[in-house]
Order: sequence, then C-alpha cells, then structure tokens
Amino acid sequence: MDPSQPQVGTEVADLLLRCHQIVKELAASADLSVDDFHCLSQLYMHAPCCVKELCEFLGVHPTRASRLLNDLEKRGYVARALGFPDKRREHLTLTPEGMDAARRLLQSSTLRVSHLAAILPSEASRLLASSLGLQEPGSQST
Repeated sequence: MDPSQPQVGTEVADLLLRCHQIVKELAASADLSVDDFHCLSQLYMHAPCCVKELCEFLGVHPTRASRLLNDLEKRGYVARALGFPDKRREHLTLTPEGMDAARRLLQSSTLRVSHLAAILPSEASRLLASSLGLQEPGSQST
C-alpha cells in the first residue's frame, strides 16, 4: 500500500483518535484530566524542568500550565523548588506519589496502545512503526 494514499491517512487518523480515547479513559480512571495526564507524563520524562520548558513540551500557555501545576501540587504529585543558581526559576519534579501515578498511567497506556497496534492492518502498522522509529512487532533487528 502506498503511504501517500488516503486510506493509510484515514487509518493513522483513526489510530490517533483511538489513542486519544485511551488517554481519556486512563486519565479518568485516575481522576485526572487529559491535560493532567500529559503534564505528569512529560514531567516523568523530563524532570527536573522549569515551567517554560513544560509549556513547550505540552504546547500550552504559561497560565494554563500554572493551573495544572497548582492542581497537581495540591494532589501531592508535583513539587516545586527554587532554581540554583537562578532563584527566579522554579524547578519542577514529581513527588514519589507523582512518579508512581505517572509510571502506572504510562505502563497502562503502553499496554493498551500495543493491543491497538496489533489490530491495525499490517501496512499501516509498518508505516506507523517506521514513522515512529520503532521496530514492527515480531520483526528481527539486523
């Protein structure tokens, strides 16, 4: 199948929509919003970081990031510390509770997306794996 064909594009669009639905369900199961889920996962991957960096990772305005961080901090998932040597910059990290929550959510999402990828048509699966720089399930590396 030619990757430039609309059918492949619709299969990828469907996969992205299904992935978003998985994130919504996982976030809801942990009493989090989708934005909370993304914030926790980005901090899990990139902490410690500053608010400006988090805004870039999430693609949100600093006001939105501040609201997310305030909520996650109240829940005990995020900790803020003054930067060193620049005390004007806060450094964000996950608390142990935040690390546990993020780890559980990311593990669950990996399992759910793996099952989803397994039902994709093989050409769409190969195209997706290739575009993400991943090895297709069941293939051997050389």
